[in-house]
Amino acid sequence: MTLKNLKHNIEEEREIVKEMNVLISQRDIRVGRERELISKTIVSLTELLRIINDSIPALVKNTFVIKSLGGEKEAKEVKELVSVKFSKDGVQKDITINEQDKRKFFEELSLSDSTLKRLRKEDRTAGVISIVFKKPSAYAKISNKFFSNLSNRIIENGYFKSLGGDLRKANIPFILNTYVSIMLFSAMLAVFFALFLFVFLLFFTIRAEMPIIILAELSAARVFINAIVCLAFPIAAFLGLYIYPVLEASGISKKINQELPFVTMHMSAIAGSGIEPTQIFKIIALGKEYPYTKSEIKKVINQVNIYGYDLVSALKNSAKSTSSLKLSELFNGMATSISTGGSLTDFLNQRTETLLFDYKIEREKSTRSAETFMDIYISMVIAAPMIMMLLLILISVGPISIGLSAGALTIIIISIVALINVAFLAFLHLKQPVY
Repeated sequence: MTLKNLKHNIEEEREIVKEMNVLISQRDIRVGRERELISKTIVSLTELLRIINDSIPALVKNTFVIKSLGGEKEAKEVKELVSVKFSKDGVQKDITINEQDKRKFFEELSLSDSTLKRLRKEDRTAGVISIVFKKPSAYAKISNKFFSNLSNRIIENGYFKSLGGDLRKANIPFILNTYVSIMLFSAMLAVFFALFLFVFLLFFTIRAEMPIIILAELSAARVFINAIVCLAFPIAAFLGLYIYPVLEASGISKKINQELPFVTMHMSAIAGSGIEPTQIFKIIALGKEYPYTKSEIKKVINQVNIYGYDLVSALKNSAKSTSSLKLSELFNGMATSISTGGSLTDFLNQRTETLLFDYKIEREKSTRSAETFMDIYISMVIAAPMIMMLLLILISVGPISIGLSAGALTIIIISIVALINVAFLAFLHLKQPVY
């Protein structure tokens, strides 16, 4: 037995304690069968922790104490320890326990694994959101390595305060310090690229007659223009990353607002059955009809199931981190209705009527815009090409020559019309609401 065995045991104990802390925090907010499963899992994990902990004294003696003359007793202790290998969540593990506890260990391990799997299955069925730990981004790790200290100082001085809120509203999986480091690192890479481009454009140019690179003549104007062009790269990289969360949050807000009338109607129908308020959010999170609103509802569920907040506090916290003002008002209104003992069903019914009225107005605006776009389309794609074709034909048969035949003019006009149609269809697709 070596120090490595002791290390494995201690690491496994730490993992068990972490699992127990998470389960204990969830047990008080669960009811019924879920609570029973969590309690059984905690008992099994406690027994596993006891079995592993019982082997620690013998491992410590064997690792650190020099054997005395009467070493038979210690040798007996060593013989009683056995190494067991098992797989947990797809990871192979190796720990050392007392031989008489080996059977009990595997029984409790099997029991805890089975109950955890059943609990996770029921969580998925109930719409409970579990935490998924992902590997950190390699680009973020490199950025932190170079600029973590600088970004911390910048944030401590009060800069980029609003950026942190924008990151949460845009659901970007980076904390403020890391994102500022990414901005600085990206700007640094853009500086290196700009320097390379500056040197290249300073000494080389592309010949107009033939597509080849030749040496360029140096001049003050050329140096100034190249410097201005290359300076734009790091500035654009930094500002682009700074503005991106705001643009992303704005896009998410629009999509949430399109889904919200139907989400509220769905919630109102569920609340009318007298179900417990937390279950309303679980049912909505389980469905696939509202992908953008569901992401915000997951925040409410996570704050209740993982962080241990009551529903009112979870709603108020989530209202601050959502990008949609309408959804924020809905969360705050629900929190007020629950805390004051009001009827949640009546509140959701009234809110549904308001949101549906706003939705109808938005659809009317969209219809009127579509009519305006139709007039523009008729003018640009139907009338204008016909008039242009007639003018070009008159010019070609008249005394003024443009050097193109009627067939060439036809191909040019058709190509222009096709490009305008593609651009117009793309524009309509972007403007068209989802619902």
